[in-house]
Amino acid sequence: MGDLIFFRHQITDCELALKLLKTPCYRCKHFLGAKAGRCNAFPGQIPGLIWSGKSQHTEPLPGDRGIQFELNIAVEFLTISELAKVLKVNPKTIYRAVWSKKVPAYKIGKALRIAKKDIELFRK
Repeated sequence: MGDLIFFRHQITDCELALKLLKTPCYRCKHFLGAKAGRCNAFPGQIPGLIWSGKSQHTEPLPGDRGIQFELNIAVEFLTISELAKVLKVNPKTIYRAVWSKKVPAYKIGKALRIAKKDIELFRK
């Protein structure tokens, strides 16, 4: 697992909740997606201090362009079949994109999930 970018995780619901509590990025309205590892505050790359959860980024940090953490009320995930319906493609197309690391996916229990924020990566 990389320091700044997470791709395919095999985590339980409980582990996901702990990860989301530790890393503020997934709950922030400025977050641009896991694969990008970027946000509006840090368009180049989110610093490891924030990504690792050591800073919740509620206070200004050097280079944050005056933008700090703001809670995004709903972080939504889609299943492979839900995303396939939205994009009007075969689910196998989604699986291929996940396994080739074009789109980050999260294994929650037995099902793969894709964050809605990462869907634009699939369209590219």
